[in-house]
Amino acid sequence: MDFNQLIRELLPPTIGPNMSMTADGSSPAGNASTTHGSFRMNGLGIEGLLMPLLGGGMHANPLMRTFMLVNQTLGAYLGIDPTALVTAMGFVWATYRLTRQFWSLVWHGLVLEYMTSSVSVVSDDEIFDHVMVWLAAQPRTERSRLLMAETALQSAWEGDRGEYAATRQAVPVTVSEDGKEYVNFSQQKASTPPRYIPAFGIHGFWFRHRYFSLHRRQKPVMEGSNIAPAAVTIRDKETMIISCFGLSPEPIKELLAHAREHYYKDHYAKTLIKRPNSSLIRRHGRHSWTSVANRPVRPMNTVVLDQKQKTAVLSDMNEYLQPETPRWYANRGIPLRRGYLFHGPPGTGKTSLSFALAGVFGLDIYVVSLLEPQLSEEDLSNLFNCLPRRCVVLLEDIDTAGLTRTEEKIGHSVRTNTKTTTTTGSNATSPPSGPNEWKVTDLARALKGGRGSDGEQKGISLSGLLNAIDGVASHEGRVLIMTTNRPESLDDALIRPGRVDLQVAFSNATQEQASELFQRMYTTDQSTKSPPFTDLQPQKETRLFLGKKDAIDGKDDSETPITDADELSRIAAEFGSKIVSGQLSPAEIQGFLLKRRKWPRKALRDVEGWVKAMVEQKASKSKVTQAQ
Repeated sequence: MDFNQLIRELLPPTIGPNMSMTADGSSPAGNASTTHGSFRMNGLGIEGLLMPLLGGGMHANPLMRTFMLVNQTLGAYLGIDPTALVTAMGFVWATYRLTRQFWSLVWHGLVLEYMTSSVSVVSDDEIFDHVMVWLAAQPRTERSRLLMAETALQSAWEGDRGEYAATRQAVPVTVSEDGKEYVNFSQQKASTPPRYIPAFGIHGFWFRHRYFSLHRRQKPVMEGSNIAPAAVTIRDKETMIISCFGLSPEPIKELLAHAREHYYKDHYAKTLIKRPNSSLIRRHGRHSWTSVANRPVRPMNTVVLDQKQKTAVLSDMNEYLQPETPRWYANRGIPLRRGYLFHGPPGTGKTSLSFALAGVFGLDIYVVSLLEPQLSEEDLSNLFNCLPRRCVVLLEDIDTAGLTRTEEKIGHSVRTNTKTTTTTGSNATSPPSGPNEWKVTDLARALKGGRGSDGEQKGISLSGLLNAIDGVASHEGRVLIMTTNRPESLDDALIRPGRVDLQVAFSNATQEQASELFQRMYTTDQSTKSPPFTDLQPQKETRLFLGKKDAIDGKDDSETPITDADELSRIAAEFGSKIVSGQLSPAEIQGFLLKRRKWPRKALRDVEGWVKAMVEQKASKSKVTQAQ
């Protein structure tokens, strides 16, 4: 297409006297020709072209005069007509747009549609965390041009691994006036580098000699609430699409499996702890649980409990988790469930045994609090239905959950309302109501199912918990552990056989258990490797005035550690003989030893006075500790 010919055809015929064309496209003699010779203007140049368009007022327009000045200056400086540059730029821009449209049509309409396979993952799923953690660990990710920086602290993706990575750096120390060194974390955040992950958009990476494309995109979604139906919240929901060339998604499945193995490669020695997700997320039925902690497996020998009871619990749970157990239960029509009740005074190791059992069998722990204000009976049932096949469900302090039967709630509410009505009637002119007289509105309020006068939910009812545990539609395959300090306060229906199959009684420490605690506290564990950051030298030294006296009084820093096993056993036995059996909990004894964890002989010297003070405190029912 001739660009000049197109402009000439668009111009009005008034420019005819100023412009003439030859038959062969050449300019007549004596006239100024344009650059390409397609048409000529009688010395007018581009102003002759624009004057008819501007109605002849071009020279009176300051803007046009400025434009013409710039046009002539550029033409003189560059040696070419600027209109040719404009034409070339327009051609390049049009070519770019057409090429981009063509490429988008070919790529999205042909390649992505018929020549690639893809898998989508939402951010609420655990697979999303697996892939992001694996990508963050790849060297290519740090060299990418599109990254997202995050603080390298504890996060939902990495659990404690981010915190562990941060502590690999040398920790500065503070030096007191007497030369003692104390760790100082004031500069820890400043020296911790961020963690880099792929930003939103499209990224490419290689895995096992195959190219993959990762597309991260985010969009806001509106969600309602079960508690306040009229309330609507907006949250960002992210979707990750992984694609690769080929007609089979098997390479992507291999990538996801590899990312999962990478994510759990150090979980074999850790116990994953999960809690219910927020009510806005779990209301949809999926992703009802979220990980809150990832703790090292607790050895069974660290639980202070009679060895016979330990063996009984381990054997019973091991038999239940055998692969052939589900078929055995099904053939006999028995629901595949197992329940345990751990009861005893506070601090005796009920929760510790729960974590140790989960670590022995490699199970995750799902912790449920029945006192959560937003937890309804329907939510509790959905949470139990979303449990995996094998796991440990922990209901702590079941006696404090306020579980009562529905008729007990109604009776209590009726008695309360009757008392209120009687008191009100005594202050008015009406005669006082009798103890058995109440209004229909009081009964209706009581029948609303455990709600107060303001409509606030008071907790889960006993029937709601029983239906979630072993109802018709309840989940099978899990291990239920309930802990309580007062087993006598529990309803008989909650602890009947079939719901609670084994009860384990915990008590305060005996002298033998106290000796065991002492020996375990001061035994050097040769199998435990020191963290890789313990051998680093301090990077910075600060001065802090702590006074002439050591901030930790009374501790003999010059005490040599006990390396002889016989001597440690002798001191442990002597320590246990000074403990009054059945008076102190293992947690109290452990707290005493932790304050002297580097001074075993000092712990032996102080234990007699500490035991005397603790016994007197318990006898007086005081909560103020006089000796530590």
